[in-house]
Amino acid sequence: MTRNYCSALLIGLITSLFSQALLAQTIVCVNTNLDTFCMKLLQADAPLATANFLRYVDNSAYTNTLIHQSVRNSYLLGGSWQASLDATPVVAGGSVANEFKLPNTRGTVALVTPSGQPNGATSGWRINVADNSATFSKANSGAVFAQILGDGMAVVDRLSKLSVHAVNNSFLSQAPMLQLDNKITVDDLVQVKQIYRYAGTEADFELYGTNFPFSPTTEIANLVCMDTNQGELCIKLYTDTPITVANFLSYVRSGAYDHTVIHRSVTNFVVQGGGFSFVNGAMVAVPASPAIVNESLHNNARGTIAMAMTSAPNSATSQWFINEIDNTSTLNNPANSSGAFSPFGEVISSELPTLDAIANISPTDQTVKLGATFSEIPLIKTETPFTADDFITINRVYETQREIPLSNVVKLPLDNVVAMATYGPLLASIGARFPVHIGNKLYMVILNSHVYTADEITNGLDQDGIIRFDIDTSHIIQLIENGRIAATFDGQNLTIPTVRIVSEVYANVTLKLINPQILEFQLMNFEPL
Repeated sequence: MTRNYCSALLIGLITSLFSQALLAQTIVCVNTNLDTFCMKLLQADAPLATANFLRYVDNSAYTNTLIHQSVRNSYLLGGSWQASLDATPVVAGGSVANEFKLPNTRGTVALVTPSGQPNGATSGWRINVADNSATFSKANSGAVFAQILGDGMAVVDRLSKLSVHAVNNSFLSQAPMLQLDNKITVDDLVQVKQIYRYAGTEADFELYGTNFPFSPTTEIANLVCMDTNQGELCIKLYTDTPITVANFLSYVRSGAYDHTVIHRSVTNFVVQGGGFSFVNGAMVAVPASPAIVNESLHNNARGTIAMAMTSAPNSATSQWFINEIDNTSTLNNPANSSGAFSPFGEVISSELPTLDAIANISPTDQTVKLGATFSEIPLIKTETPFTADDFITINRVYETQREIPLSNVVKLPLDNVVAMATYGPLLASIGARFPVHIGNKLYMVILNSHVYTADEITNGLDQDGIIRFDIDTSHIIQLIENGRIAATFDGQNLTIPTVRIVSEVYANVTLKLINPQILEFQLMNFEPL
């Protein structure tokens, strides 16, 4: 490791942490096949433009699109064309009135207007790489509606400096290229893989960057929970099966599922309920509403809940079943006599042990004592006469709202960057924040550098040639463990997998504990990438 590398890492890790409260802003992040950058929306100055932009973001209209034009040291254009060598446009909504107010300075983002149509902006957007305030006015530019945040301009500058190639004479006449070879493919172009809402505030972005510890891992979900004598089963209902969900909720809200039993269980297949209660020594059927139309949209994966049917299509009433294993190959097969079965929700991951506990209770044949329907009924006890406690009983079914883990968290490239640092005033509050595993718990810590004199900063080292850091013991925060990548501390060495400093990334940054009393560390090694 050279002296210059040490100096670069040291200066890069000294970051300014603003003490003043920042106003809450909507932040969106643009994940490209080169890197990710984020911007804050200027909603107070351009409410129509920001609302227009967010409609495309929330509808995933910008997913797999192109940054299709680059004018070196001036601007980048995106949001208009799909990631294809053919001219396939983004499906545009209505145009938005021009509310031109802010100048097109470096780092701003504006809507793109067609020539001679100042009120004609739709999906297209422009990132100003330079100060274009003298070039773009209300006559030839849509409203400035966003500002690139943090080290995002370093990413934008890298995009702007890519070689430009005329792939064709229409929409790709000035296309920035990741690589130039004999045969141009869509992977050679700069693709916007996704534009998504950042889950934190601007203050969170200042502290954590895109590695914000609470984003995006949880959601507030509407659930239906079943309180059984084997534990709780909570189900997240799907939004794209409205007929089936409405039917299920009608039984829930009427209390029809309260005090019912799991009347069928098939090992390594399904558990089934919603059809019967055990009352006064006999099985009593749940009163059925009219049958519903089948909505077959989802796979019968493990933990999904679907309505049971007879051999006739569109015959589901009150009975439901939960898939104990992935039954997609059989139950999604239209060749079934009833057609493909329709899941309308899924058991949340934390409740799957309850499903397994129910499935592990062996089914028994009780057709003689209870009737022909009950050839596969699970029983806790088989002595007769039966009591309600002998069955897997659903005491109550109710609606609730709860914070749960997201089922499909989108992993973006910067999720793998643990510590982020930016340049800032050297004598302000300084440090780099990052998560670290200590034992079996996860903490957010601040790593401060030694406060150097002007001469020491010039040299990049302190007087004895050792680069020192210490943990701010007054600001250690325990985090919820959610599987994120983090640094590790084994009592002697603090190892940070990756550190991003502006546009550079360093791997396996290792610091050795040299003073346990004040948690002081010495920089030992890192690998520039």
